[in-house]
Amino acid sequence: MRYAGSPSWLMRIQSPQGLLIGLFVRDAAGLHPPTAVDLPPLEPAVEMRAGLVPLAVPEASEQWARWWESELERPEGQQRGFSRPSARYGDGPELNALVQACFDDAVRWSSERGREDSAAADEALARADPGPEGDLVARVEAELGRKARPFELDVTVVPVAGAAGWRAAGTHVVVSRALRADRAAYREWLTPVVRELA
Repeated sequence: MRYAGSPSWLMRIQSPQGLLIGLFVRDAAGLHPPTAVDLPPLEPAVEMRAGLVPLAVPEASEQWARWWESELERPEGQQRGFSRPSARYGDGPELNALVQACFDDAVRWSSERGREDSAAADEALARADPGPEGDLVARVEAELGRKARPFELDVTVVPVAGAAGWRAAGTHVVVSRALRADRAAYREWLTPVVRELA
């Protein structure tokens, strides 16, 4: 948490619609991109669409992988997102054709996930539940015997199958919804990251 006038820590919990749109395109087209982390399929599942299969060429998979990696490396925190692929992100016409072919459906699907996230956040707020991150940092501080050094950490939550997490960069992690929902497993997975930064 960041307190006015004093250095502290900050965790940004986000689920950028752009990343969800990109994951929808991947699953709907049946792409198998060569990424550093083999992300599970989306949950709820997105069925492969026969009309996209002719567009799911190897070049589109390679372009998707470049787009995904560049999105995770972007330093803008909450500004991460997806707009139709453009050459400046290293994408190309094959991925662009796929995105255009299912963009409206991808936006609808990702918007529904956003509504689910908002409803869950509203429920947590009504219960006065600040989320698991504050408790996790407090536990690390108790373990270290001092306040955490100032740090920032982006936690990107994606609706993929299973309870799993990946370190995208030093100050950016990607976790599944299921992992974040399981407080004990989330705490166990994220504690070493927070300990390193704190």
